[in-house]
Amino acid sequence: MSGSDAHLDLETGEIVGMDPTIDLLFLNLLYVFWFLGIWFSIRIVHKRKLRTLVTGAAHIQWKQIFSGFGLFFALLLMLQFIYFLIFPEHYIWNEFDGSKFLFLFIVVLFLTPIQTTVEELFFRGFLLQWIAKLSRNPVILSIIMAIIFGSLHFANPEMERSAIWVGLDYVFVGFMLTFIAVKVGSSELSIGAHAANNMFLFWFLADADSVGGSVPALFTVAGNNPAVSFFMDVVLFIVFYLLVTKKFKPSANEFV
Repeated sequence: MSGSDAHLDLETGEIVGMDPTIDLLFLNLLYVFWFLGIWFSIRIVHKRKLRTLVTGAAHIQWKQIFSGFGLFFALLLMLQFIYFLIFPEHYIWNEFDGSKFLFLFIVVLFLTPIQTTVEELFFRGFLLQWIAKLSRNPVILSIIMAIIFGSLHFANPEMERSAIWVGLDYVFVGFMLTFIAVKVGSSELSIGAHAANNMFLFWFLADADSVGGSVPALFTVAGNNPAVSFFMDVVLFIVFYLLVTKKFKPSANEFV
């Protein structure tokens, strides 16, 4: 799967010329070790169950996770379709290679949810619960978590398009994922939405200037406008928030 010209750049420490899907696979495998670190910290050091990072209830609500995933995925699909109708020149249909796409599909299906869930366990679980000792205000908590979450994504290659708009996008996403978790009283919906977002992008939209790189997705994005992308995410998350908070009422078992 890796190209014959793949080599280690001694100056940057990065592997150049590696198959993008292999690169994505190794990147996501790192989160398996991060998960083990979180598990060890919670179970061995703090003597708590991992579930308490997700919800204060007796059981994780898997229905909420899958509902959040399905709704967010559907909203993304609709929004991208509308964008396609307006700016069709921004989408390039990739030459389809069944074996390469199948490999990408499997890597994303099994490893990307681990990556996104680990981030949710850390940001919307461990860190959020720790910061909640200082304030219980949903807006203040969400702002603090948004700054932390967003700033840790500022090294992503997407930032080269526009530090302001892309940076705002990361901060806004961090704010909304946290605000939804705090308002509902658990992070199942945020776990589902985060997974849906990343899996959708890797499967459908390749972008050489993004974390996923030139993976063999169905389309390649050309002429991406950071400001438009930001406002699309604002619409996406507001609609998602209004729908899920109407369907899933706040839990009596708070987790922050």
